[in-house]
Amino acid sequence: MSIVQGLKEYMLKQAKLDRVIRWGIKWSMWPVHLVTSCCGVEVAHVSAPVFDAERWGVLPFNTMRQTNVILVEGTITKKMAKVLKWVYEQMPEPKFVIAMGACAIRGGLFWNSYHVVQVDTIIPVDAYIPGCPPTPEAVIRAFFMVGNKILGKPGPEVKPVKVDLTPYLPQPKPAAKPAVKPAAPIATTAQAQTA
Repeated sequence: MSIVQGLKEYMLKQAKLDRVIRWGIKWSMWPVHLVTSCCGVEVAHVSAPVFDAERWGVLPFNTMRQTNVILVEGTITKKMAKVLKWVYEQMPEPKFVIAMGACAIRGGLFWNSYHVVQVDTIIPVDAYIPGCPPTPEAVIRAFFMVGNKILGKPGPEVKPVKVDLTPYLPQPKPAAKPAVKPAAPIATTAQAQTA
């Protein structure tokens, strides 16, 4: 162990700086928005004067290199999944992910589409906000859930339940069998000799 590593461990454990650092992270959650659907309107309400999320330490940023929370707002397609992973990898540690809306959690209206990807299959998700679209209060509650996770406090968690909806899909009709022509009668040897 190097001297720097030992000093860092001492400062975090002995000087009780870990609590101060966690407190600072909890009160400075700066989300970058990945708006792909209509949930972005609700996030605008969160930052508006009525809800004023800044008083809870939530300050929206535009660049991913200065943020520590990614707020996935809406449907993620296979094409956008690459962008989501790229944005997530550029964020500094510690980083947190909030999946917002039915589309981000399980596909929403497009759950059976060929191009929709669930967020938790691409990056780890810390909080889910169900709804279509979720209310601004639900968005603020998700930030509180992430804050509780940062402080190590147990709190309410919302996790989606996986449901198999394939039995409710229309089943494809079986292919029609081609019409079989009746076989020509086979001539016996006696009939063949007379002919």
